[in-house]
Amino acid sequence: MRKRILTAAATVVLASTGTVAVTTDASAATVQAGTPYVLVNRNSGKALDVYNLATTDGAAINQYTRNDGAWQQWKFLDA
Repeated sequence: MRKRILTAAATVVLASTGTVAVTTDASAATVQAGTPYVLVNRNSGKALDVYNLATTDGAAINQYTRNDGAWQQWKFLDA
């Protein structure tokens, strides 16, 4: 009987611990609208870059070594 109670208590503790870990993993960053950001790929370490310094609509975008130039700065706008 005592073994059953201990097993049940251990199961409840483990189940509730797993639930807490799952619910606390996600978090969102706060982004300031209109503030320039450099977007960097976590895997390559390269930044999102406007190809060939283009200023026209539909310009090509690629990844390039981060240099924090104006062509690597992006702004989030309110929708």
